[in-house]
Parts: sequence; C-alpha cells; structure tokens
Amino acid sequence: MNLFFLASRAAITLFVIVAALLVFLISPANADELHEKQGNETNSQVSDSKVETMDQTLINPDSKLYRVVKYTGKFHVMVLHFPIAFLLGAAAMQWFVVFRGKGQTVVAVMLWFGTLGAVGAAALGWMYAYDSVYFGESENILFWHRWLGTGTATLAVIVLLLRNKLGSKGLALALTACAGLVGIAAHYGASLVYGPDFLLKF
Repeated sequence: MNLFFLASRAAITLFVIVAALLVFLISPANADELHEKQGNETNSQVSDSKVETMDQTLINPDSKLYRVVKYTGKFHVMVLHFPIAFLLGAAAMQWFVVFRGKGQTVVAVMLWFGTLGAVGAAALGWMYAYDSVYFGESENILFWHRWLGTGTATLAVIVLLLRNKLGSKGLALALTACAGLVGIAAHYGASLVYGPDFLLKF
C-alpha cells in the first residue's frame, strides 16, 4: 500500500511539474492564432490582444529559448510512435506470459521504453501544440488528445513502478489499460491531422 502511494505521488509530481512548466513557460503568443479566433476584429484590436498575451508569458517570444522550445516540440511526431508500439507490444507479450509463463524480460524492456516514450511524447506534445493553431472542433479534439496522452504517460509510470507488485494477471490488465489509452490518444492525434472522420473514408 505504501509503495502504491509513493508510486502514485511520484507520477502525479512528474505530471504537475511538466504541466506547470509548459503552461506557465509556454503560454500562447501567436498573432496568427489570435487572428483566426478573433475573425473580423480590427488590426489594432488584434495587436492589443497580442501584447496582452505576450505580457503573460515568462519566455520572451524573441528569445533563443522560445525558438528552441518551439523547434523541440516538432519531434513529438517522431517520438509518439515509441509508446504506441512498445505499450501495445508489452500488453500483448504480458498476456503471452500469463498463458505460457515465458517472456517476462521482454515485457520489462518494452515497458521501460514505452514509459520513457510516453513521457517524452507527452512533454513534446504540449510544446508542439503551442506551435499550431486549432479552433472549433479541432480544439476539442486537441483537448482530448492532449489529456489522454498525458494520462497514458502518468499511468505508464505508475505501472512501471508497481510492475513487481501487481502479479502476472494484474500487470497484464494494467498494460492493457495503457494500450487502450495510448490507442485512443493516437486516434485523436490522427483526427487532428486527417480529420475526425478519417476512418470512415475509403
């Protein structure tokens, strides 16, 4: 019970740190985004809103750190494939362990890589979303993609820390939950790129 509490606290702390840094250090300051959202407002109103938004950020949009953060976020589209592959693979392999009793080492390796990939993809995703403009239905899709991805990373950290305490079937169920979350998060991510009805198009 104490181990579970410590693991949960560690995962929550990690999430809070990442979320706090990204929310307060990478707040939106994009004039194009403001223009899309404000529609037919005058140029002076857009300019005033831009200045007001820039005053709320702790990173100067003209600074090197700002440019580095925006550029680094672009690697989200590369890193995101690792948690998808490794967490799905770990879940499938753990069920093989349940029925055959072999492959524990493979599961451990996949879970480590899947967790590291999930945390990295979540952090980079927050940065990448800043560099993009979403509105209307896409804004709602982004909300679910962002928080499902962050939830996947948090759950993966908890499962990684508790993997030796869950038992074979318990670990299989936990990894299945991770696989389900990352799959849904990936679906919302694909919906941002290809549209919410991309699976219905032939």
